[in-house]
Amino acid sequence: MTRFVVLLAVLMLALLSAPPAVAIEPPTIDPGAVPPDETGPDGPTEQRRVCSAPTSFPNSNFADKPWANDYLRIAEAQKFATGAGVTVAVIDTGVNGSPRVPAEPGGDFVDQAGNGLSDCDSHGTLTASIIAGRPAPTDGFIGVAPDARILSLRQTSEAFQPVGARQDPNDPNTTQTAGSLRSLARAVVHAANMGAQVINISEAACYKVTRPINEASLGAAVNYATNVKGAVIIVAAGNTGQDCTQNPPPDPSIPADPRGWKQVQTIVSPAWYSPLVLTVGGIGQNGQPSNFSMSGPWLGAAAPAENLMALGYGGEPINALQGQDGPIPISGTSFAAAYVSGLAALLKQRFPNLTPAQIINRITATARHPGGGVDNYVGAGVIDPVAALTWDVPEGPKTVPYKVKQLPPPPYVPPPDRGPITWVVLAGTGLALALGVGALARRALRRR
Repeated sequence: MTRFVVLLAVLMLALLSAPPAVAIEPPTIDPGAVPPDETGPDGPTEQRRVCSAPTSFPNSNFADKPWANDYLRIAEAQKFATGAGVTVAVIDTGVNGSPRVPAEPGGDFVDQAGNGLSDCDSHGTLTASIIAGRPAPTDGFIGVAPDARILSLRQTSEAFQPVGARQDPNDPNTTQTAGSLRSLARAVVHAANMGAQVINISEAACYKVTRPINEASLGAAVNYATNVKGAVIIVAAGNTGQDCTQNPPPDPSIPADPRGWKQVQTIVSPAWYSPLVLTVGGIGQNGQPSNFSMSGPWLGAAAPAENLMALGYGGEPINALQGQDGPIPISGTSFAAAYVSGLAALLKQRFPNLTPAQIINRITATARHPGGGVDNYVGAGVIDPVAALTWDVPEGPKTVPYKVKQLPPPPYVPPPDRGPITWVVLAGTGLALALGVGALARRALRRR
């Protein structure tokens, strides 16, 4: 009996000392926190790693079209639009331009001396090629919107690190993740001001709900780009890894929370700014959600994310990246987002008067979900470019509702007393007499 009491006491102590569950809600936007339109890193940086280059598996066949293009029927979709006249900003690791990926400089937030046309990470170039890579007679690769204009903004790179940066481990707002989100906010504003009609962000910053980061500037930047400048923002859902722990599914016992916001354990930014952005998860060749694709109530749609083909630094087709033990397939939600950004460019050409909210609505309304409805793994389903370009879809609202930060009312300060003077003081020789103005006036009349 004594042992049972002791165990019960230990259990109660553990429950009382356990940290309380943290439930989050969609982020609140503070429109007044828009960061300045400034390029360049937050401080001096230095390159600490040799640049990597994409590669290919031995005996690869590039004569055939990529499986993702066949799956999405890209060739048929391009009969209706090719992205001509549309500018797509790629906020990524930079783009090494080539005749098949003719990117233009959009600014560098990693290296003060850069202009955005340098990719040291084998990422931004591949992303840009999937969005708008040009065709060639020597292989079967073509981007989704081959006539779109690519604007490259280098905003992140694992090869570069801040010089002498000191971080407070107890303050998540001083971490490298927080700094990256702040520079991302400036990059979004810069891209919008440069006239980007579509902004692709194949970047995902993960952090625990118990250690929130102040990212008011990023929320304001997303709102500015979308609702002020009219840009469609497509973002990656993120991949599971060291900081990105998979979120649990919604709790069916809480019908008031069908998307499972109360269950979220890992925030993924900027993915969680849906519906101001369209967040894209990944699928494999069998159409099933990729096991590395981060889930969450912000998922909007899905696209191919495994065993992909892209264009390398010289514009040649490639299908692998350099891994620790040799080549590994090109996979990740970053590239799924690129397919959707390409589709957004096609839609902007075909329906130039649609707002960002209406473009996103057209993508999600025509997506293919195996079970119908919406879930936290593929959102509304896998994109269907042909349907998005041709179906008779109601335009939908021009803007989407979102929570705006409420400013507290200013403190009440009583106004100065500027009413009529009813009393004056007459000073005599050692005598002060207070009389009403009306009485003084009557006396003056009598003296006349």
